[in-house]
Amino acid sequence: MIELAIRGGLVVTPNGERHADLAISAGRITAIGDVGPASREIDAKGKLVLPGCVDLHTHLASTPTFAPLDDFEHGTRAAVAGGVTTVVSMVYQEEGSLRRGVERGLRDAERSLTDFAFHVVVTDPSDAARAEVAALVRDGHAGLKVFMVSPRFAERRDDYALLLRAAAGAGALVAIHAEDHAIVAGRTAALHAAGRTSVEHFPESRPVEAEVKAIREAVELAERTGAAIYLVHLSSRAALHALREGKGRARVLGETRPLYLYLTRAQFDRPDAALWVGQPPLRDADDVAAVWAALADGTLDTVGTDHIPHARAAKLAPGLSFDRIPPGVSNLETLLPMLYSEGVRKGRITLSRLVEVLASSPAHVAGMYPRKGALAIGSDGDVVIFDPWARRIVRAADLHSACDYDPYEGWDVTGWPEVVLSRGDVVFERGSVVAKPGRGKLVPRAPSPH
Repeated sequence: MIELAIRGGLVVTPNGERHADLAISAGRITAIGDVGPASREIDAKGKLVLPGCVDLHTHLASTPTFAPLDDFEHGTRAAVAGGVTTVVSMVYQEEGSLRRGVERGLRDAERSLTDFAFHVVVTDPSDAARAEVAALVRDGHAGLKVFMVSPRFAERRDDYALLLRAAAGAGALVAIHAEDHAIVAGRTAALHAAGRTSVEHFPESRPVEAEVKAIREAVELAERTGAAIYLVHLSSRAALHALREGKGRARVLGETRPLYLYLTRAQFDRPDAALWVGQPPLRDADDVAAVWAALADGTLDTVGTDHIPHARAAKLAPGLSFDRIPPGVSNLETLLPMLYSEGVRKGRITLSRLVEVLASSPAHVAGMYPRKGALAIGSDGDVVIFDPWARRIVRAADLHSACDYDPYEGWDVTGWPEVVLSRGDVVFERGSVVAKPGRGKLVPRAPSPH
């Protein structure tokens, strides 16, 4: 007998949307359509049945000097409550070794409620580090991360080019934070010299031209080395134009994050502006419109949260200059409901496009598809039963992150997960996280095509 049947919802599959039942046994989807008797049934009539979201951009792992407020346990509580069933976290090269960073990530992820994978952040592209790439890819860790905004990148461009060449040869995707160090450092120094160090000047310190210059350099590197690159948290109209150009020249993928869909730099006129400090900064309303358009037309491939919240007191600590405020916010739990509410309900994107950018496309990018990111026979039973009429006012007190504020506090959102399953297990049900820490499993990432 079938272990679990989800009955009567509007199921969004790779082949379209239809009202159907969905069967899960042994953690995998076994049938979609008319499904026979089952040991357990969930009534999904009037609901949407979606694949679990795949978030390619989180910061849940520790480093030797940093413990995130939302670690794997707390962060993945927020994830499952929002319909995210697979997270990809940054892990950092440690004592020169990429492998050691992965090992730390695996220890941290022993408390994960969701399935997980990694991007390995390369801070020292040494001969030894580059030599580790092929073996890591063979072990399912087919993702690297490079911060172009770091002074190390500026100092060691040739070594990073060799790293991208090694990634291309091994089939590792390279995620890139594209902001130009020289522009950011120069603007920051000039603002300090002028005594303009308060948070309202933060957007001036990281201008659009820093993003565009770095994107163009990243594309040139991808073109020269053959590497596949994934440009993260793109924020501006000009950056998206550079992404479009890059896609015509090399293997280039693009991501935005929720902040750039919902908020503008007007937040920096508020006395609590530090709560919205992230990198790059919030942009103008025209940029927000451009991000929505790029999400709808396929220029952007994914939406990733860049989830790394900090407590209100840490963000608002007195006396901090704009460049000392810890960057990052919480986004995991509201990723799906807000994109549905602001995107699908308002006609900015279709339901199928929402599923594409939050599930199927990130799974493809990460080398996890079709095990993840799809409601298809044989795929993992990662399912979100989503109530398109459920209305919530976003309040941090009601959410599951360890953070004590939410960047969208007070927003009125229509559409929220009702039940979330991971590999056929109910992990969230009608407001309550029911999964236990440690149930998450590593998802091996397949190499990027050469």
